[in-house]
Amino acid sequence: MAEPPRAQDDPNVVRREYADEAGLAARTSIWARRSGPRAQDVALEAVLAGGPRRVLEVGCGRGELAERLLQAGLEVVACDQSERMVELTRARGVDARVADVQDLPFADGTFDAAVANFMLYHVPDVDRALAELLRVLRSGGRLVAATNGVDQLKELWELVGRDVSDRRRLFMRETGADFLGRHFSDVQMIDLPATVELSAEDMRYYVAHSVAHKHAIDRIPAFEGTRTVTASTAVFVAS
Repeated sequence: MAEPPRAQDDPNVVRREYADEAGLAARTSIWARRSGPRAQDVALEAVLAGGPRRVLEVGCGRGELAERLLQAGLEVVACDQSERMVELTRARGVDARVADVQDLPFADGTFDAAVANFMLYHVPDVDRALAELLRVLRSGGRLVAATNGVDQLKELWELVGRDVSDRRRLFMRETGADFLGRHFSDVQMIDLPATVELSAEDMRYYVAHSVAHKHAIDRIPAFEGTRTVTASTAVFVAS
């Protein structure tokens, strides 16, 4: 019997997943090969289009996007629950702090824009997080949030017997507009359908670098060549 999926918004799983950068770096190397535009590039353009001066990034990871925002001449504050991710982001010259998006340590109306890339599906209380992001934005400010679709990697998960239907309660491509609509008056989605070609070795590498799923690595069968795998993503712009 397949092991039940471990919740993407389980704080213990998330804490272990991002305690260091190894797993994130490995998974990112796979996604760099996906077809179509990169969500990070689309998110960056969406932030800059609003003409902000001061920007907050929550769940900053290794700080790549925060650094690009800084290089664009913006005043940037980044935060993450992982001390290691904050350390890596500070090394890029960014003002980075350990903080929880559900309880942000900033005054009302502090920022012109906020970015939450591939992290809201890890948050236990998404509505609380969105309320906090709205609170720290000035009137007319915008939130840019990238996320995955429910069908992300579905061909891989079908091979290992993982049921991904539980994703529909999380902040995903299919549910993001509903979550955001409860807090923001204007919500737009930029859909980024894509695929990525993965060999059996690629699949095992990806799964091996995931705290939540590495138990399933032996379920990936050997096969020749590569298989086309869904890489569903979207970027939401809310104001």
